[in-house]
Amino acid sequence: MRAPPAYRRSRATAIGATAFLMLALPFLVLGVFFLGQKARMDLKCEAQGSCVLTRSSWLGEEEVGRYAPQAIQGVEVARSRSTRSGAAPIFRAQLRTASGVQPLAYQWTQDEAEARAFADTVQRYLTGPRTDALAVFQDHRQASLRVGGAFTVVGLGVLALSLWLLSRTLAHRKAERA
Repeated sequence: MRAPPAYRRSRATAIGATAFLMLALPFLVLGVFFLGQKARMDLKCEAQGSCVLTRSSWLGEEEVGRYAPQAIQGVEVARSRSTRSGAAPIFRAQLRTASGVQPLAYQWTQDEAEARAFADTVQRYLTGPRTDALAVFQDHRQASLRVGGAFTVVGLGVLALSLWLLSRTLAHRKAERA
């Protein structure tokens, strides 16, 4: 194949740099989106004090609620109500408060015993003397790390290729001017 004329090289690499930049942007946006999924739930209760429920991701953390001991009504295990025929039931521990129900896990699980054991741990603490502090969590961030990390790495790779093409464009333009 013949090389393009010298006056077109900078234009071709500029188009390539722009195309790869446009390709990198969705990967970077989706990478940040997946890494920002708040898939870790922490419940921390002070001895004889309030409980704080927080959600966190790889990029940040937010407080869902701060509940006084009298505002917490209990812990239950919710079961999905799927209308699809043959759908397997899924379960998730939830904190019942005066202001509503808050999930204690980001993802539902197919293992009822796992959800029930987590709910029982919290319920025993809430019904006990509460002389010690409680700190429990459900961490489901690994899936978002794999997917978000993959999108981010691909986006950064394509962005690096775009920057390399941009440097080649500038070199071609400099050579065309000379």
